[in-house]
Amino acid sequence: MIRNYSLLFRLTGVLLALGSLAAVRSQPPEPVPGSFTLAVVPDTQIYTWKFPATYAAQMQWIATNAEKYKITYALHLGDITEHNTPIEWEVARNAHQLLAGKVPYTLLPGNHDMGEQGKTTDRQTLLSDYFPVAEFRAWPSYGGVYDREPESLNNSCHLFSAGGRKWLVLALEFAPRDDVLRWANDVVAAHPDRTVIMTTHAYLQTNNKRYNRIETAERHFDRYASHLEGGVNDGEDMWQKLIKRHPNVALVISGHVGITGRLTSIGDAGNEVHQMVVDYQSQPEGGGGFLRLLTFLPDGETVRVRDYSPLSDETVTDPERTYDFKIPASKQPTAQRK
Repeated sequence: MIRNYSLLFRLTGVLLALGSLAAVRSQPPEPVPGSFTLAVVPDTQIYTWKFPATYAAQMQWIATNAEKYKITYALHLGDITEHNTPIEWEVARNAHQLLAGKVPYTLLPGNHDMGEQGKTTDRQTLLSDYFPVAEFRAWPSYGGVYDREPESLNNSCHLFSAGGRKWLVLALEFAPRDDVLRWANDVVAAHPDRTVIMTTHAYLQTNNKRYNRIETAERHFDRYASHLEGGVNDGEDMWQKLIKRHPNVALVISGHVGITGRLTSIGDAGNEVHQMVVDYQSQPEGGGGFLRLLTFLPDGETVRVRDYSPLSDETVTDPERTYDFKIPASKQPTAQRK
């Protein structure tokens, strides 16, 4: 369906301003010479359901600007769909085809990507039907999937080099199972020379705290996940059982709730682990097409966070969504390669 997006996003901008939800400026962030960028794709569930052109516009912008911003990877945070239905997965498939041969990407199932009508009644998802593992195996950056489900993309790892260091991206399912965390620990331990970024759907809340079912006031997570087979792990579980144990984990990115939050914690080895949540689905038209651009500056340490919508051509200026953070410099620089 063709929509008047110019009018739509002028109106959206007015609503955001009136509600003081986000300060924005027209134009994308300036690229930084010598840097590279990871494009974070927050929950697209409303786009696949109601606004497929928005999803396509996001992917087209990433593809078109891959060279300008040195976009190395696009990282989806789950809730790709709203109802886990073929028609919605087809929208996602068509959108990501725009990245083919230009920018590799990660996907993982959120709670709305699981169960009949996306109600998380079980862990069944159509993700791997529309994004077969066989296609990812052909990529130079493919690192593998959960070893007990070799044809499932629900949990995957990706290997690439950029900015003078080697990277490992772990993409983990919503409420990952106990044995998935066993696999994830094995993967991270097998790559001590790589800086690790973990993506998952539900980990950090907008109050800057990890999901923690032990805290009686936080039952939101249990409502979706407590009945799932194989055990379930919330944000605090993932921190205790996986993330804090490894000195090379630097960043955790999640979606699920919006708009944003951030936390820095210290791992067992004294390493800082930056954690962030970003999700625009609750905003007009399911999020207005906003992406989170993580620009890794040429000093090898500074990461610049900017939220940008290719539809409205606006960059958020709210300090909660516009900031820098630092990761430790790489001790063993490597040539940039995939």
